Amino acid sequence: GLLSSLFVGFIYSRIIYHFLLRKKKEDLSLVQKMIGTVLVVASTFIPYNLIDLIDSQNTAVRFVICLPFVLFFFRTLEAIFGFTPQGAACSSNTYSIYFTMPVEMIFDNHNKPVVASRDDILQSTKKTAYSILILISLISILSPHDYTPFGKTIAGEYYEEVIISDYLHPGHLGNCFFIALLFQQALGLGDAIFGNIVQILFGYKVVQGMRNPMLEATSPSDFWGRRWNVLVHSVMKRGVYKPIRKYSSSVIASLGVFVASGLFHEWLVYTVLLYNRTTTEIKSNNIMNNILLGSNTAFFLWNFVVIVGERTLAGFKLCRDLGSTLPRALVTFMIIMTSLPVAHW
Repeated sequence: GLLSSLFVGFIYSRIIYHFLLRKKKEDLSLVQKMIGTVLVVASTFIPYNLIDLIDSQNTAVRFVICLPFVLFFFRTLEAIFGFTPQGAACSSNTYSIYFTMPVEMIFDNHNKPVVASRDDILQSTKKTAYSILILISLISILSPHDYTPFGKTIAGEYYEEVIISDYLHPGHLGNCFFIALLFQQALGLGDAIFGNIVQILFGYKVVQGMRNPMLEATSPSDFWGRRWNVLVHSVMKRGVYKPIRKYSSSVIASLGVFVASGLFHEWLVYTVLLYNRTTTEIKSNNIMNNILLGSNTAFFLWNFVVIVGERTLAGFKLCRDLGSTLPRALVTFMIIMTSLPVAHW
């Protein structure tokens, strides 16, 4: 499943490089824009064809099929709007690696890909081993408790009445924290594996995609912009934020990013868990009891509000002083508490 998606990505990269990037112009022609638009739209439909082709009902297989297409979607947008990194487009082969592989390559001041050193590869290998160890440990701890180590809680969904005592219940917060930590480690492991592959096979240095946001973030912007899934942050910055910012304010551009984040998560949930499954399969797997379309978008919109609040409070000296004087662990706790109560959405 993953290989088929990466092969499609390779075809995408060749089309985009040949028609959109090779001849650099300030503005794309109508035909170029149409080609890019077709590729963007196709990114949302091709996974359905691949799932049908292999007739897979396996959730993990569906996930690895769909995930690369999120990357293809936003990297096609960045090419349409002219925000592809110059170093990525220095050759067709380099661009194919940049476009297809789910990693963020590093470019030097001369817009050339940075070559990975032996130490970079060694550190990446250690990171992979460490991620595997932590992930296995978390699964072994959480799975016997059905991933709710503090018991079932009753915090409502995003459309229901918010009962503060339920949202701030220690058991609910504990469950949300460990699920978020598990998700962080799973994403970090995937990032480390693909980072290793690119550095070993192609020799290009890549960015560490997950930088322990749950335990080290110093602000909401630091959490979402510099620590949590740096790859997705980077492609959305170039594919959504910069194009909108070109014509609007930073607040509107940030709103666009969080809405896009919510929508692509909704698409993933539908395609991976609900698409082309029979009613019997959905009921037997208890899927509908755990899935609520719209909840991801609500979660990301809440975090947009948090980011706007952070920017507002940053203008007050008292808030800046508190951030610099409080213990780092306490700051991180306060940061994750802005989202942890609604993480179940």
